[in-house]
Amino acid sequence: MPIHGDAHRLRRLLLVPGDERSPSRGVCRAEVLDEVVARCGPDAAAWAAETGLGLLDVTTRELAGCESAVLTPKDHELLELVAAWIALRLGGETSPPAALTTDVEDVVRTHVERGFELDSVLTLVRIAHGRIAADLLRACEKAVPAQDLPSAMRDVSTTLFDAVEVLCRLVSRRFSVEREHWLTGQDAQRRSIVWDILRGAHVDTDKASRRLSYDLRQNHVGLVLRSDDSTRADGLERTAARVLERAGATSTLLVAAGAGRLWAWGAVPTTRPQDLSGQPLPLHVRVAAGLPGPGPAGLRLTHDQAATAARIGGSTRAAHRIHEYRTLELVALLMADEAAAADFVRRELGALADASPSAATLRTTLKCYLDEDRSLAAAARQLHVAKNTVLYRARKAAQLRGRPLDENRLHLHAALCLAEALGPVLLRPQDDSGPARLHATA
Repeated sequence: MPIHGDAHRLRRLLLVPGDERSPSRGVCRAEVLDEVVARCGPDAAAWAAETGLGLLDVTTRELAGCESAVLTPKDHELLELVAAWIALRLGGETSPPAALTTDVEDVVRTHVERGFELDSVLTLVRIAHGRIAADLLRACEKAVPAQDLPSAMRDVSTTLFDAVEVLCRLVSRRFSVEREHWLTGQDAQRRSIVWDILRGAHVDTDKASRRLSYDLRQNHVGLVLRSDDSTRADGLERTAARVLERAGATSTLLVAAGAGRLWAWGAVPTTRPQDLSGQPLPLHVRVAAGLPGPGPAGLRLTHDQAATAARIGGSTRAAHRIHEYRTLELVALLMADEAAAADFVRRELGALADASPSAATLRTTLKCYLDEDRSLAAAARQLHVAKNTVLYRARKAAQLRGRPLDENRLHLHAALCLAEALGPVLLRPQDDSGPARLHATA
């Protein structure tokens, strides 16, 4: 059953979603999946979307511990684009359509702007190729008659190899173009100076200040900003300016750190941190802030703190808020060993660590009660409930914990702080007494 002789039949046999409820629309642009629907049918588009999602899980596991372990929406899009192109190739197409080519090039641009090497993109393509090949060959064994199986498997393998070679050539060519543009752009020198400071290299402070148009001898408060929608990343600079203005900044330094990412600093008159929590944010923007610090060392330290706050804040999946290191410093210190922190929370909270809405309400009440130095009246005012409600919930929390609230109260308070900041990352499901699974964060 050679593919070029009966592509339509083989495509119908192989490109079938495993779940009939799989959506035909994935994370790719509509134009790309419309091409798949038009040339291969709706089942093939649903298969591509489902395969892209499955590849995201597989790739995250395979890259665990690597710099690229935390995959972005653009990485998910690339994995789905690989599946879409393979569907089109199995359907007889010999070259990627314009919409798919454009989107692959956009993903490559994102990887260049994130500072990754060519191999980071090719690794995603190769992982996708290996998983799709294994899945389709298993599907061949089930769907193709025995007498046609050797020929079908050979043709599937050859076609997949050719498809991936075309994609890798496209990626490699575009990477060279984008890398050259990135390295020679007008912001390249500014980025280079900032990166030298962040990695602790010696810089001439006065000369660097002149080139950056920013006085490095001042106190600095650092921000890390990210847009969940890279097509709307232009709003990051406006957001950074508003947040830094609230922090009292008299001048700013903004450096693009990749697609949908921005590093920002503001010169502030004091090292005393300001409360930034009331600053409204665009729906697609996340912001993290460090503590003010003086000089180049302070610029580096506040950036590292903002990056830490961004990582911890990303674990909570709490959008539309500023994650401040000043409120997360204790959590950051306790999270030096994530596995140990998760075990600490579960041991200290007992059944109170269950990932259920009722347990979450009890934890919130108990933490507020402890924050207010065990004042029922103060906690009731903060929570907008009656004092008896606070008392009832505190007693119920003690029952779930299995120990009096006065026993290891400092440990209890710390565990509640961790649970509030990180939520599902540390808490176990209600029916699971085993270790919580920790997820990599951006």
